[in-house]
Amino acid sequence: MIKIIGLSRIHITLLDLEGKYGRIDGGVGVALKYPKIVVSEGNCKKETEFPLPYPLPGYCVHEDYEEHIGLGHTTQFRLSLAKLSAEYNLKNADVVELARAVGRGGTSGIGVYAFKYGGFIVDGGHSLKVKKEVAPSDFSTAPPPPLIARYDFPWYIYVNIPARGRRIFGKEELDAFKKEAKEIDKLVRVVYMKLIPNIIEKDLGEVLESIKLIQQLGFKRVEVSLQTEEVRELMKKLETKGFPAGISSFGPAVYTFVSSRTEGEELVSYFGGFISEPNNEGAKVVWSKD
Repeated sequence: MIKIIGLSRIHITLLDLEGKYGRIDGGVGVALKYPKIVVSEGNCKKETEFPLPYPLPGYCVHEDYEEHIGLGHTTQFRLSLAKLSAEYNLKNADVVELARAVGRGGTSGIGVYAFKYGGFIVDGGHSLKVKKEVAPSDFSTAPPPPLIARYDFPWYIYVNIPARGRRIFGKEELDAFKKEAKEIDKLVRVVYMKLIPNIIEKDLGEVLESIKLIQQLGFKRVEVSLQTEEVRELMKKLETKGFPAGISSFGPAVYTFVSSRTEGEELVSYFGGFISEPNNEGAKVVWSKD
C-alpha cells in the first residue's frame, strides 16, 4: 500500500498586489504537522473533482480537515492525491509539476513548497509577463512562483478557528483581490527586514511584533477587515496575553507562535484551539505491505 502523509500550512501574508516593479503576489508562510491529510490507494473513492496527472484506480482518505478555514486545504488535498497518483505509477514527479497539473500555485507558492520541503517558506511571486492581473489560485492558471527561501521553523504554532468566523472563497475571494491594498512598501520592509531575519535568528518577540504589524498592512489588512468581530476580538485577547496574533490567509484561522508546548496549552485552556509542531520535512510517502 502507498500512503501519502500531507500537512497544513499558515499563510502569513501576500506581499504585492500592485505589480509596480513587474511582479505580483509573493508570500510567506509556515508548514504545520497538524492538522494533516493522509491518503492511500484503495477502493474507498474513485472520482476526483479535478484531473489527476496519472491514473489512480481509487483512493482512501484516512485523515482530513475542513476547507476554507485558512489552512490551505485545497492545495494540500490536490497535491496529496497527485503525489499518490505519481507514486502509484512509479513516476518520480516534482511537486511543482504536480501543482501545475492540478491547478495550484497560481497565486501563492507557500502551499506547494510547504508540501515539498516543509518549514518557513518565502516565494517570489509572479512576473507580469506570466500572470497579467491579480487573482486567487482558483481563478489563475499561472504556474507556481519561484522559491526564494526556506528555513526550519523553530517554534510551536497555536491555532484557533472561531465558530462564527467567515469562510471566504469563490467570487467573494475574487472580489477581495480587487480591493486596494495600502502600505505595500511598508509591508515588504516589515517582512524582509523584521520577520524573516528574526525567524533565522530565533527572536520570537520580534517575530510576534512583525505578525502584529503585518495585520495592518497591504492585502492582509483587507483580509482582516473581511473577518468577523469574533475573529478580531480573539486576536486582541491573544495580544493581551502577550501573544500578538494573525489570521492565516483569509481566516477564520487565527494563529500565533509559542516557545513551548506548555505556553500553547495555556492558550488552549483560555481560548480553546489547538497546538501544532512545525512540519520541517514536507509531505511523506510511506510504502507498506498492508
